[in-house]
Amino acid sequence: MPNFNIRSREKELLDQPNIPKAELFQNLRELDTINRLLGGHQATLIGLQQLMTDKSKTYHIVDFACGGGDTLKAIAHWAKNKGFSVNLMGFDLLEDAIEFAKNESGGYDIEWRIGDFNNIDLPVFDIAVCSLACHHFYDEQLENFLLKMNRSAKIAALVNDLHRHPVAFFGIALLTKVFSKSHLVKNDAKLSVIKGFKKHEWHILLQKLQLSKFTVEWIWAFRHLIIIRK
Repeated sequence: MPNFNIRSREKELLDQPNIPKAELFQNLRELDTINRLLGGHQATLIGLQQLMTDKSKTYHIVDFACGGGDTLKAIAHWAKNKGFSVNLMGFDLLEDAIEFAKNESGGYDIEWRIGDFNNIDLPVFDIAVCSLACHHFYDEQLENFLLKMNRSAKIAALVNDLHRHPVAFFGIALLTKVFSKSHLVKNDAKLSVIKGFKKHEWHILLQKLQLSKFTVEWIWAFRHLIIIRK
């Protein structure tokens, strides 16, 4: 039985170097499905609905650690339906992830960038987004990541990540055991949950970083939506 009182520090398979491309691509396809069906994208879109209020404006949005690009495609689709104009950029350290994102984003006007955003000068965006990446980070690395997001945004930084909870753990373990064809997903999905956060941990962390204008909202299914306003 996992200890849900503290964040696990066990590394996910996705954090290992040199993942075979075919295995990574299968993982990214299944993560897109999980996010669409279990509210992963919805949490981000709820946050954007709160932040984007001017339909005469073009909103510049960056997704840090964008992975296979599914969040940005969801944003593009949502913005079009809602009548918002957006300029989108996805940023990830993994070249293969960006290759997958490009291959799967036909028809979407999204700019893709490869590299460590900590070592590259980027323009300031209106909104900086991060979906399901913060649980990979700890301590100073997590703190620096959040501060970088905050500095990169004129309006707000928006984080969407997992709530560490037994129901989420056993639920995703069962679903991926039955339906997943990816050994990465079967291993990492449940591990991601116990690497996730409790609500009070977000409050402690953001107060420590003196990011005072923030909200932490619970979103189905077992997500936290964190909005750090400027």
